Amino acid sequence: MTKQVGSARLIIILVALLSIVVGVVGYQVLFAEKKMELIRNFDQPRSVIAFEGKAHNGETFSESNLLGQWSIVFFGFTTCPDICPTAMTNINAMMNNIDPEFAKDTQVVMMSVDPERDTLDKLATYVPAFNPDFIGVNAGWDETQKLSKSIGVSFYKAPIDGRPDDYTIDHTARWFVIDPLGRRYAYISPSQIQPGKDLIKVVSSDYNILREKAGELHATGQ
Repeated sequence: MTKQVGSARLIIILVALLSIVVGVVGYQVLFAEKKMELIRNFDQPRSVIAFEGKAHNGETFSESNLLGQWSIVFFGFTTCPDICPTAMTNINAMMNNIDPEFAKDTQVVMMSVDPERDTLDKLATYVPAFNPDFIGVNAGWDETQKLSKSIGVSFYKAPIDGRPDDYTIDHTARWFVIDPLGRRYAYISPSQIQPGKDLIKVVSSDYNILREKAGELHATGQ
C-alpha cells in the first residue's frame, strides 16, 4: 500500500513538472519577441535630405512626398536587364502579401539612377507595368546623387565593352524603407536570403513585424 501511495505521488509530481515545462515552453513560443530575418533597421533613423524631381505622371516629387506614409524605395533604371525587373516584381509580390492595413499606407517608389535616359514617358510605361500604384521618379543626376548619398545608395555609369557611346548603371540593389517622418528607417537586401527560403514569404513577414514594432513604439511615445 505504501509503495502504491509513493508511486502515485511520484506520478503526480512528474505530471506537475511536465505541466510546468510545457507551460514555460508554450509561453516562450507565444510571447517570444518576433525577429526579422532579412529586414535590418538602421541604428539611428535619419531624415532624407531635401530633393526635387518629377514623378512619371509629371507632378513634382520631393522629400515631402515621403511624409505621412511608409515608403519602399528602390533605385533602378528602365533598361536594367535583370536586377531591376526582378526587384520590382518581388516588391509587387511583397505588397500583395503583407497585412492589408500596412499595404494601404505604403507607397512604392523607383528612383531612376539613369535620369539622362529615363524620360518621364519611359518611366510611365515601365514602372506602372509592375503595379499601377507604383511611382517612378526622375530627379536629374545631381539631385539623385544627393538623395542616394543621404539614404546610403551608390551608383555610377559603367562603360560597355565595344560600345564606347553606351553604358549601363551599376547600383545598390537594396530596397529602403522610409518611415512617415521621412527618415530612412530600414533596408532589405534580397541577395542575403538564405538558400531554400522563400524571399516573398520572408520579406512580407519581416515587413509586418517591422510595422507592428513601429506601432508599439509609437503607442509608447518612443
